[in-house]
Amino acid sequence: MAEVGQHTIHLDNMYPLISIIIPSYNKVKYIEKTLRSIVTQKNVRVEVIIQDGGSTDGTLDIIKKYAKKYPKLIKFVSKKDDGQLDAINKGLKKAKGEIVTFINADDVYEKDALFTVAEYYKENPNALWFAGKGIVIDENDIEIAKIATVYKSFLLKFNLYNLLLMTNYLMQPSVFLTKKALRKYGLFTGTKFAVMEYDMWLKIGKDQMPVVIDMYLSKFRISEGSISSVMYNELFSMDIKIVRKHSKNVIFVYTHKINNYFRILYLKTL
Repeated sequence: MAEVGQHTIHLDNMYPLISIIIPSYNKVKYIEKTLRSIVTQKNVRVEVIIQDGGSTDGTLDIIKKYAKKYPKLIKFVSKKDDGQLDAINKGLKKAKGEIVTFINADDVYEKDALFTVAEYYKENPNALWFAGKGIVIDENDIEIAKIATVYKSFLLKFNLYNLLLMTNYLMQPSVFLTKKALRKYGLFTGTKFAVMEYDMWLKIGKDQMPVVIDMYLSKFRISEGSISSVMYNELFSMDIKIVRKHSKNVIFVYTHKINNYFRILYLKTL
């Protein structure tokens, strides 16, 4: 065992190293909460790779403060990039962990989330990926979209590929890939403005569905001006294209469209 900052980190090789990529740009209001949710995790081996796009709002000052306090945990680069997708994939190329994931600079992990993922990895060494439950919060850290959370958690219990084609019930910050999955399926796809992790989920899911972790691992934030809140029509349209890419079954396509229609109506009520 060794002490890093104030937090005990397992050096036992039986515990996997978890690489967490954080794409960041002008998130001064939230990024400290994201970083605190990582450095306060106990009994884990973790590396944090922050790919900042050249923030100008004070975000970089917070990143530097945490990198100075936790130099063995946190590495960062701050320079202009080509958007969120570019930042995530650049970070993944640097990742050394047996487990890799990304979390946006306004989302947070729940207590003991990373240790739980590490434990599941030890118990399921042949798994390609892991997925837990997640909560949706607003800019004031208040839980919202409770109906959507219940619905997604319910579908996760079944964990079937056909259900995943009908709707993306996985909560992105609660999904963890193994490095071998990343090597096999490549990096994330998307556009300059959005990462289409759903494409990755369906690629891996064709071979193996995720090991389900039946606990809340993260909180996903929908705040005013976030990609999730202002671009949902475009994102859901891209979802349909991804479903068509992975299946020719029109039932899955139309079921997904119906799910998206109700998701849009629900988002407008938040």
